[in-house]
Amino acid sequence: MTGPVDDAVRVGAGGDAPDVLDQIVAETRDYTPAQCSARLGELAGFTRLSGRQRVEQSLLAERVQTAQRAMAAYQSGNAGMFEQHVPAVVPPGTLPAGHGGWATSAGGDRHVQAHRTAAMRVLDHYRGTGVLDAAAADRADKVLRRGDSQGLTARYLAACGNPEYFTAFGKLVGDPVMGHNRFTPAETAAMQEMTAAHDATRVMGAVGTTSTGFPLPLTVDPSIVITGTGALNPVRDVADVVTIGTHDWVGVTSDSVTAAYVAEGTEAADASPTLVGPKISSQQGRAFVPFTIEAGQDWETLAAQLTKLIADGKNTVDATMFLTGTGTNQPSGILNIGALNGLTTTQRVQTATVATLAAGDSWLLKGAIPARFIGDCTFAASPATWDAVFQLVPAGSTTLAQQFADSDRGGDFLGRPKIEWSTMGTGTTTGTKLIIGGNFKGYKVVDRLAGVTVEVIPHLFSTANARPIGTRGLYAYWRCGAGVISPNHFRYLEVK
Repeated sequence: MTGPVDDAVRVGAGGDAPDVLDQIVAETRDYTPAQCSARLGELAGFTRLSGRQRVEQSLLAERVQTAQRAMAAYQSGNAGMFEQHVPAVVPPGTLPAGHGGWATSAGGDRHVQAHRTAAMRVLDHYRGTGVLDAAAADRADKVLRRGDSQGLTARYLAACGNPEYFTAFGKLVGDPVMGHNRFTPAETAAMQEMTAAHDATRVMGAVGTTSTGFPLPLTVDPSIVITGTGALNPVRDVADVVTIGTHDWVGVTSDSVTAAYVAEGTEAADASPTLVGPKISSQQGRAFVPFTIEAGQDWETLAAQLTKLIADGKNTVDATMFLTGTGTNQPSGILNIGALNGLTTTQRVQTATVATLAAGDSWLLKGAIPARFIGDCTFAASPATWDAVFQLVPAGSTTLAQQFADSDRGGDFLGRPKIEWSTMGTGTTTGTKLIIGGNFKGYKVVDRLAGVTVEVIPHLFSTANARPIGTRGLYAYWRCGAGVISPNHFRYLEVK
């Protein structure tokens, strides 16, 4: 194919990324001309197309044109274009087309490919309608392509993104006892598929074989659509975030391999790195959202509020856990000093003066960061700490080096990006940990597959007289773990 598609399909170099064109060809190979036209009409309704959608649009448009030419040739009696061609013989052991061939392998599981196709359509749809922003869509897309060999995540996303499941879920929220009796056949099928997809992920994760709750629809699930303003929690933007289908994430890390130049004929030195096998367990997070019966009857409005409420609660607790969580029944925080999956005092840099923060202390912190991590270094502190540090060096000072780019409070810090983490410490009390610097890829956030699950509590009762108060409740739970996998990636500034 030539034209605008050529640039769009060049998504990586050296085979690092899947070949988008190969994947779309595999996903749409069974489309009839009518289905191609219907999909083109759907794409035409989006306000903005992603690169992948533009490739699909060009491919489908070419197929429709080919079908039209074929029909015209048939009607005119020109049968030349229908001559059969003998396919080339593929030697045994030849790899399937595409990078990795997961979507184009002739021997691939058609059920898995069908789940992936459906999931990609869901992501395209919600990206095109603005429900998913670019970051959220890219996160889900990355999991589908690189971490979903059995298609479990794809099946889950396709099911929870089904509009019929959204309306069925709303009927259950409005009437937890009898709502299922008002399901349409399509809603019943959607609920059954969602239940099967959810149970499949639980079986693979060895966390039970059945589910008593219902996963949140994609448009409400805060683990997919991340929002919230209760705390500034930028950790997921800079850390290494992965999605797993098991209870634990187990990895292998090493700081480096030692290399050297030697004379000819010299025996090679033993450069074996020291390997560490960090383990991060997913822990259960919970949130409870009460709502009136009247609110439950207006599902469209309630759904928008649920997204904000649950996401805000989850984001706020994560902002604390990712910083100081103990790792026992909660994620391990970066500053879980000397304990499970946290930093140690080896990474500590103290201020030069007791109970004082001076302009030179920031430079001490940067100087302690290993050279290999300076190029990807990010600094993190609370907004109040950044305000205090900014005021240490007057604008236009000729005696102190400027610490913020262009003397701008919102600019980079010491020549590197900075983030604002509202739950970090402030002030100059001895022992306060003010700034973290380093490559945050040394901190791993592990999200358990299957997003947020909720159970509907039909009635809440008064604590005074134990009578119903006209309120229902959503009990939401999810699984997430986190921890430092390479302490040497970081240094932190502590008040002496």
